[in-house]
Amino acid sequence: MQDAQILNLYTTHQRDLLSYASSIVGDDGRAEDIAQDAYMRFSTAMSDEWRSNPVGYLFRIVRNLALDCRRRAQFEKALFSHNVDDIVEAIPAEKSAPEQEVMARNELELLQEAMDELPERTRMAVEMHRLGGYKLREIAAHMNISVSMAQYLVKEGIKHCQRRLSSTASA
Repeated sequence: MQDAQILNLYTTHQRDLLSYASSIVGDDGRAEDIAQDAYMRFSTAMSDEWRSNPVGYLFRIVRNLALDCRRRAQFEKALFSHNVDDIVEAIPAEKSAPEQEVMARNELELLQEAMDELPERTRMAVEMHRLGGYKLREIAAHMNISVSMAQYLVKEGIKHCQRRLSSTASA
């Protein structure tokens, strides 16, 4: 198949591919990314199955990418469920007990120490994701790394901070 035929096949089924991906991941924005990734993979793939059933093969690529995306989102949700936001929310209101205020400030200091211990690239990725609200693909683009590397850096940075906070809390 030539590039023009591949593009035509993709555009013919694009709406269905988007709908299919969205039904799996539950997010139209992610579904668009998945469909575009699928097109890129499909356009470079060479297989007998691809030639015999190109539409089915394209939908399979979308399905696999969407399932990977959903698994990654579930993993991130579990990983980030106990994070910096929990500590910030624990900062007491103005009229709280002095002990609570001291504890909250100590936790923030420990968190800052843990962040300072991180390698520069990891610290930057964590700050961009957790404090700046950047998405992993935006971090990857900014740092000129892959999305999976951005995810790895954020995950490792948060795990380090969680270990430091929990080891101090149990001491």
